Amino acid sequence: MVPCPQLPDLAELLSIVEERSADDTDALTRLTVAEGVLSDLQKVGDRLLGYLVELARAEGCSWADIGDHLGISRQAAQQRYGRRWSSLTIADLARSGAFERYTGRARETLERAEEHARRLGRPSIEAGHVLLGILDDPNTLAVRAIAAQDADPSALREALERRLPTGAGSPAALSVGADARRALTAALTETAELRHNYIGTEHMLLGLLHDKSGTAGQLLWEHGIALEPTRAAVRAALEAFLRSREA
Repeated sequence: MVPCPQLPDLAELLSIVEERSADDTDALTRLTVAEGVLSDLQKVGDRLLGYLVELARAEGCSWADIGDHLGISRQAAQQRYGRRWSSLTIADLARSGAFERYTGRARETLERAEEHARRLGRPSIEAGHVLLGILDDPNTLAVRAIAAQDADPSALREALERRLPTGAGSPAALSVGADARRALTAALTETAELRHNYIGTEHMLLGLLHDKSGTAGQLLWEHGIALEPTRAAVRAALEAFLRSREA
């Protein structure tokens, strides 16, 4: 049997506190630093539980199933693990297999979304950052679907940059915010609607259009980019691509 790795013991944690204290021997300073270490450990623990919840849900387990396993209600399970599930980063979700069906460009879009969130000093990746990531690459099917509706991607980007809020700085582990998660979930729904076996930037764009109340979705609709016309533009572009391959 492989021995179970040991968690950090008190001596190791004290060593971390000493390193972070920058040789400050003041007891109150070290106490404050220790609080920070404890907070960091709690965040890692939250991500651990959130990651395992992600795996359980990927295997088809509902919140009710998770609650039944723990002997609590569905609502109690969501209250206990919902925040932790929402603390996952792009890297966490990728490790869980959530992006296995994403195209290379779609994954690059998510990486750029994280970069935009950090640039703007936000505490999490928001739907607006995902839209910025999409607009960064003019050669994607998503941007072509926007242009097909007589909308200017450059003007859309400028308007989005003006509207997105900024913050004081991003944490080291940047979680995927609730509105971005909803958009990515809706993107998965769109693949079924279009009968596709992959998730591309076009599905991510359609996912963003599901939420008219959010900054990204609202701005898209304001620029004349709507759900059904976008679906039609995606279908037309894919049909044209298939015809060109057959020619």
